[in-house]
Order: sequence, then C-alpha cells, then structure tokens
Amino acid sequence: MDRMADLVFVNGQVITVNPGNEVVQGLAVKNGRIAAVGGNGRIMSLIGAKTRVVDLKGRSLIPGIIDSHQHMVVHGTNEMGVNCRFPGVTSIEEIKGKIREAAAKTPPGRWIRGWGYDQSKLAEKRHPTRWDLDEAAPDHPVIIVRTCGHISANNSLSLKAAGITGDTPDPPGGVIEREGGRPNGVLKEAAHLKMLGGAAFTEEELLAAISLAGRQLASLGITSVHDSGGFGAAQMKALQEAVGRGLIKTRIYAMIFSLAGDNTAFVNQFMQSGLYTGFGNERLRVGCLKLMVDGSSSGPTAATRQPYDSNPEDSGILAMSREEVEDIFLRAHLAGFQVTAHAVGDRAVEMVLDAIEKSLAARPVDDHRHRIEHCAMTDPELIARIKKLGLVPVPQPVFLYEFGDGYLVNYGPSRLSRMFPCRTFIDQGIVAAASSDCPVTTPDPIFGMHLAVNRVTQGGRAISQEEKISILEAIRLYTINGAYASFEEGIKGSLEPGKLADLAVLSEPLLDTPAGRIREVRVQMTVIGGEVVYEEGLGIRG
Repeated sequence: MDRMADLVFVNGQVITVNPGNEVVQGLAVKNGRIAAVGGNGRIMSLIGAKTRVVDLKGRSLIPGIIDSHQHMVVHGTNEMGVNCRFPGVTSIEEIKGKIREAAAKTPPGRWIRGWGYDQSKLAEKRHPTRWDLDEAAPDHPVIIVRTCGHISANNSLSLKAAGITGDTPDPPGGVIEREGGRPNGVLKEAAHLKMLGGAAFTEEELLAAISLAGRQLASLGITSVHDSGGFGAAQMKALQEAVGRGLIKTRIYAMIFSLAGDNTAFVNQFMQSGLYTGFGNERLRVGCLKLMVDGSSSGPTAATRQPYDSNPEDSGILAMSREEVEDIFLRAHLAGFQVTAHAVGDRAVEMVLDAIEKSLAARPVDDHRHRIEHCAMTDPELIARIKKLGLVPVPQPVFLYEFGDGYLVNYGPSRLSRMFPCRTFIDQGIVAAASSDCPVTTPDPIFGMHLAVNRVTQGGRAISQEEKISILEAIRLYTINGAYASFEEGIKGSLEPGKLADLAVLSEPLLDTPAGRIREVRVQMTVIGGEVVYEEGLGIRG
C-alpha cells in the first residue's frame, strides 16, 4: 500500500486548534483525511512522486472555517437580485434607479427582488415606501428586504399579490406599517415573512443560488456552514439535489426553519417525518430545529426587557408566545432534535432559557447541545443560566461593526457594552460558536475574527474592550467550536490525524498579525476533504 501523501504543507504556521493549541510546521493529507501533523522532517518523509507539495513560507494553515449561522441559500438568491446595500446605495433615489434598471430587463408581471438596504444609512432616513417603488416599477411586483432580513419594502403589486389591503389586520408577531390608514409597503417580522412565501423561487433558481453561494464560501475559507433556513421544504429538497449533483462542495448542517410562510407549520410537519438531528452524512446533515422568537438587533425589533433608548414606547416584537415556544421545544426535544431559537433581546433570551429548562426537566439529556442563535443581549444572571443548562450561544461579533453605532442609539451604552460578550463566554467555560448571519452582513469570517479581537464600530467607536478576545480564541470560535455546535468535533474543526482534510491557507502568519490588520488577511487556498476547491489566482476549482 502506498503510504505517500496526496498533498502536504511544509514550512508554515500550522494552527492545529487541538486540545493543546499546538502550532507546528507541516501537515499531510491522504485519501481526503489528515494523515499527519508535525515538524517538517516528519511531513517531508511522506512526499512521494505524485504528492503535491505546498510551501507555506511561514503563512498560516488553519482548520476549514465553520460559519455556525448563515442563511446560505438566501445569500445566493440575494446575489441574483438587486443589491441595495450601503455604501453602494446611499438614498431612496438610488434604490429607485436600480429598480428601474431591473424593470427594463424584466418582463412585466415578473418579480423584482432587492436586498440589503438600511434606512438609517439612507439620505432620507426612512424606509422606501410602496409609492417610491411604484414610481420605479409600476408593472412589476417589487420586494426589497432590509439588511436584517426581518423587514421589507413592497410596492402595490407586491402587496396585492399577498392580499394586503387597508382592511388587513396586523398578523400576530408582525406589523403592516400604514400612512393615512393605508399600508405604505413596509412590512415587519411576521407580516414580512408571509410576503416571502408569496415571492417564491423556482427549484432551478434555488439550485443556482446554492451553487453561487458555495463558490463564494470556498473563496473565504469556509468549508462548513450551519444553514439557518430560508425557503422551507423547497430549500431542503434543493440542498439535497445540489449536494447530490456536486453543485456545492461546502458541508451543510441544515437547520429546520423557514423564513417563507408559517415556520410553526413547517417544523411540525418535519417532526412528523421521523427524522431528527444528525441524520445524513458528512456533506449534508439534518441540523437543529429552529424557532424565531423575536426581531432583529438593527431593525430595531429585538424584544427587550426595558424600552429602547430611542423610543420609550417600544421594546420590540415577540414573534411567538411563551406557550408556543415551550410546546414546540418540548416535543422536538423528546423527538431527538437539537433545538435552537433566534433570540436577540434579553426578553427573548429569557423566554428561550425558560423553554429549554422545562424541556430538560421533562427529559434530562447530558449532551443535548441546545443552542441560542445570536444571544445578543445578556446579563450575569442570563449567562449563569446558559452555563448551567449547557447551551451553545451563537454570536455574531461582526454585527458590532456594521450596526454598533445604531445599537448605541437604540439600546444605550449599558446594553451595548454587554452585546455579543465573547470574552465572558470563554471565561465562563461556555462553548460559543461564531458566525456571520450572512446575508445580514458580510460572510467574510476573517473580518468576523477581526471584530471579535477589536470590537469597533464602523464609526470608529470602541465597544466594551474588556470583551475582546485573542486571535487564537477567535479562530477556535470559527472552527472547533462550530464543529462542537453540530456534534461533529470528532471529524472536523481541528487539524488532527484522522479528521477530514478541511483546511484554509492564509496570506500571512495570522498569530503574528497585528490586531488592527487582521481584516487585511486573505484566504489563498481552501481544501475540502483533501480536494483543493479554491486557489488564489486560479479561483474556484472542480
């Protein structure tokens, strides 16, 4: 039997993220798995005539990056739509111009979909309305989703398609904004999610979106993603088809969640299938069952204990009742699911903790790894409960950059100082897994690490510097902790013999990069299962 390696890396800063956090010089890959890790001499002894040798020249080799909360398919569909993100778009007039351009290329009656606007960064300091969008595209239904994914602006044909009139009441957990008694096209939370169900994508569009997203993730060193849901059953089918046809190489942990339509109905239907968390293989696996408990941190629609600093009459939106959350979590927990919930505000986090606590009281499980997505606003009492229950919080340090200045306005300095507290999680022995929540913000994990280490806003404001972590700790949040969050730390997340050869080569030695320059580090090669899927200068492979 040929013992020579298929691929070796030498002369590098190989950051293993193993239990001892060892840093070595080289690594060898054989048959899709890591064959050896160690010094140059050991690794060079495995070089044969057919071995590809990569001289790292001091650069870092890290485990393949795991984004533990990303709406991958939604990101792909967004990329096929009209980009309204700041700073590329700075006004409603510019949005209207982009919609006009799209309308000129789209047959009348077909949907025009945009994404990424942030009203707080537009010159007009407001949401686009139906009348703005009617002016730009009177013959097409138009939906533009805010950057948070919880709010959309719609034109008259879009509202008509959803059956929304002046007599339509606000749905439970949602808001239909009105001007002079008429819907103005701005839909929040449940009202917006129902609209997404009407503006559905075809299977071919979903497959194209998955392929597009996978190519971008490969270029960023992301080898695994915990897909946080988007289009319900249609998305689950498309993911299986895309993996089976080789349209995407990224490993997927697929949460049971639908943004489009009634998520409660979707999760209930899935539970009846008899499948539960863990079903599948190393390429595509059934993940946790997810609920949406409150709104967005930047909307702002997060459910908080105390009113917003920006509006003493507002403390956010709870998308579900306490009874609904407790009922679904208990049934899912008993059926073998890992459960999780989108919970941003401290009021929502507390509700989720109560529901999980009751589920575990009904049936104790030692290694359940139930999660809380975002878990943005906490206090010492909530953190103590998270630790006691053994939960996995999934924060987004990158949010502090794009939305931090707005957080200060909406929540005030005291609450802002406690948001996404990675240092506290680590010090308390809580395993937190970091993520991007793309397309809410950039999927770039190196930028996410930069923000976990530096905690600064787009406006240059330093946020609770006592919550900063080291770059090695940040790498762990994006690798081994992500693997732990999906029960897969035995096969990936660190560079150890026998594990899957999921790797990323960086442009410089990351452990030696000054904190202020981390964001400048690039991914130069991505390997999944021993296969080079991205290489700088050559692009996507295979």
